[in-house]
Amino acid sequence: MKKMIERRIPALLLMLAVLTLSACQSTMNRVNDCKTGDWQLIGKKDGGDGLVQQFEDRKRFCSFVDSDKIREESAIQYAQGWVLGNQQFWFQLGRVDGRTGLGVVHYQQQLISDKVVENKTPLNPAYYEQGWQQGNHEYWYQTGFDDGKAGKTAAEEQFRARTGAEIGFRQGSYRQGWQDGNYKYWENLGYQDAHDGIPDSHLEQHLQAAKEKDLLARPEAYRVGWDREIIEYWRQLAWADAVSGRDINTRRDDAKRRGLKFLEAEYKQKWEQRLIEYWTEVGAADGFGQPFQLDQRMASARSNQVFVIAQTRDAYTQAWQKQNAAYCTVDNAFEWGRQSKGMAVEVCQPAIQGRLQRALISGRDYEQLAYRLESTHRDLRDHERRARDVERQLNQVEAEIRKNREDKNRPNTQENQNIDSRNERNKNELRDQLQSLRRRIDELRSWEFRYQQQMDGLRRDIYL
Repeated sequence: MKKMIERRIPALLLMLAVLTLSACQSTMNRVNDCKTGDWQLIGKKDGGDGLVQQFEDRKRFCSFVDSDKIREESAIQYAQGWVLGNQQFWFQLGRVDGRTGLGVVHYQQQLISDKVVENKTPLNPAYYEQGWQQGNHEYWYQTGFDDGKAGKTAAEEQFRARTGAEIGFRQGSYRQGWQDGNYKYWENLGYQDAHDGIPDSHLEQHLQAAKEKDLLARPEAYRVGWDREIIEYWRQLAWADAVSGRDINTRRDDAKRRGLKFLEAEYKQKWEQRLIEYWTEVGAADGFGQPFQLDQRMASARSNQVFVIAQTRDAYTQAWQKQNAAYCTVDNAFEWGRQSKGMAVEVCQPAIQGRLQRALISGRDYEQLAYRLESTHRDLRDHERRARDVERQLNQVEAEIRKNREDKNRPNTQENQNIDSRNERNKNELRDQLQSLRRRIDELRSWEFRYQQQMDGLRRDIYL
């Protein structure tokens, strides 16, 4: 029995450690891995973290989580996963070094890095080099892309080859990146010209400039960028023109004069969208307390540098009606009455104007009652405080009278008689004061209740 207990103690301690560390995210991940029972994944994670193989440790840990997930083949699966993880670990190190422009010889520095030394990571130079080759390709591709995008000529390759020889210049990767970057350069030229409203005929000037500095020309890329952005150019102009007094005829003539392709359908669509929004905004603004004045707004449209379109009446009317309904409510009338504000009741539907007017008056009456209620409440608190003071004084006087009466040894002198007479007078005066205060308190409470009832009635009646 004793030996059994001794064998169980380490297990119990380990279980306690597991429970103590369960709040730790890394420990929770390990627990989840044990529950899943994917031993290849467990091994791959260890290898990917640069750790040595430690199947026995993982097995012991998992035995306290879910021992049923530990099988005969678990050790083999763990080892297979660990190999994959170790390969991935060194591949990623090599790739990062290659992408940052370091030579393959940097592998020697990785061997003495803190992580590798601390974890005693098993080495894998072959996979480091594979990762480095990938990273080196990406480095030179990105370098070429940046050069091409910046408008540099293919001659830049010679400079890159010369300065990058030490880390291993990759000509094919650089040229691939430069080709893609050069395409992006011409695409951006087209985009910028269209963005600035410059005709695509300006491409000829770009081609001439490229020829002079021996830069590869990509007119097809220019047109892709220009064609895409010219749509947005006309849409933005249309949006601004609609409320600036300019229309499609003005822009058509302007485009013709500048030799610029005019996208009439896109312009018109955006121009009308902006005007619909404008008339909706105007209708909403008028609807909140203003009369329906579409005809006046339409008549003054030209002076306001806007236009009347087929959708004007519907847009204005719908917005006005929606906001008018939001404006003409008894709640608004009541609150504005409380705030001593006016309300344009006449813009509301005739059927509810009477209710709104009553609600407006009720709001004013409500606020007056609220003022009286607050004043009464303050007066009531003051009288209650005074009543407590008088009652305390009365209790003190009555206590002194009782004490003097119960004192059998108290001499019957003139002075004591005067004290007794004074105490009796004070007692009677204080009783009278207390009764008066209590009557006033009852009266104030009655008024307080009455005011509150009247206020509740006013608020309730606005909905009748």
